[in-house]
Amino acid sequence: MNVSIVTALIAAWVPILGLFITNALERRRALRLRELEFRLDRYKEFLQALCEFGANRTYATQLRFANSLNVVVLIGSPSLLEAVKDLVDNYNDEKGGAEKQIPILNRIMLGMRRDLNDAGSKYLTEFQFPIIVTDIEPNAEASLVEKKSA
Repeated sequence: MNVSIVTALIAAWVPILGLFITNALERRRALRLRELEFRLDRYKEFLQALCEFGANRTYATQLRFANSLNVVVLIGSPSLLEAVKDLVDNYNDEKGGAEKQIPILNRIMLGMRRDLNDAGSKYLTEFQFPIIVTDIEPNAEASLVEKKSA
C-alpha cells in the first residue's frame, strides 16, 4: 500500500476513535457523579433521621431512621457496613448504650466521607464528629409559645 493512503486512513480513524473514547469517559464520569449525588442524598437523609430519632423517639422517627439505615446498608462501602452492623448490634444489645454509640457514629461519618471520595478523610480517623441533637421536647416548644401568647 501507498504510504500516503495509510497515513490518510490513520488520520481519518484517529478522530473517530478519539470521539468514542471521549464519549465513553464522559459517560463514565456522569454516571459516577450521579452515584455520588445519590449517596450524598441518602447519607443526608440518614443523618437527619438520626437526629430526629435522637430528639424525638416516636414510632415514626424510629421507622424513618431504620429505613434510612437500611438504604445505607445497600450503598455503603465495606467499612461503612461494618460500622452500621456495630451500630445495630449496640442498639439491640442490653449492655449497649450511648457511650458505645459515639465511636460507632464517628466510624459511620468517616465511612460516608470516604464513600463520597473526600481526599481529606484519611486525616480524620481519630476525629470526633460533632453530632448535635436538640434537647428540647417537641411539646415543650409548643407550651412555651402558648405561655408567651397568654
